[in-house]
Amino acid sequence: MTPSWDELKPRREPIFNMPAIVSLTAIILLLSYVFYSLLPEQLQIRVLLDFSFIPARFTGLPPEYAVLTSDTPAWGVLTMVTHTLLHGGLVHLGFNIAWLIVFGTIVARVTGAMGYLVIFALGAMAGAGLFWLVHPGDVVPVVGASGAISALMGAAARFFFGPGLAPLTDTRLLVFTGAWLMINLVFGLSGFDVGDQAGQIAWEAHMGGYFAGLLFVPLFTRRS
Repeated sequence: MTPSWDELKPRREPIFNMPAIVSLTAIILLLSYVFYSLLPEQLQIRVLLDFSFIPARFTGLPPEYAVLTSDTPAWGVLTMVTHTLLHGGLVHLGFNIAWLIVFGTIVARVTGAMGYLVIFALGAMAGAGLFWLVHPGDVVPVVGASGAISALMGAAARFFFGPGLAPLTDTRLLVFTGAWLMINLVFGLSGFDVGDQAGQIAWEAHMGGYFAGLLFVPLFTRRS
């Protein structure tokens, strides 16, 4: 039987071949930035104080902050996730979306959309939690999805070195983790910033998120 043209014509691979949940996350981060940028300055300040992560929410905000923010304990916990929707500038946002695409694609494929979302949220909370432990009285807002994306990186690292889930004792995984931590410490402690309004790198949030993803991804990995 002679094959049809549909069977013979070359297939074109998509330029962006990533799971829908990763694309949706990137779009939400981008739209959140655009929406925030279009707000009047006073409303920007209000949104920043309400939705960023401020460590001092949990240890006592100064009076001038307390009257400006929603500072109930439940809201404070919520900001451990909502701060991922705010970014300090286009460079900050661009870096995060680029890494989200790389590592989020790997994680979404081995955990599914729900596992991906849980790891993203756990990473955001773990990053914020470690930052709070190091800076419990800090009133400077923490913004950005770096902690959550670091969790995706930690989860993806378990699949870099073979066809399955690498054990935590894998030498290559340990070397990769050590190198990544060293890079974060060097850039974080040196005061390096990303070149726009984002400020210094929150290396504590990166570490907290990374280890959350590294440790918890086996709970969400699909057997298939």
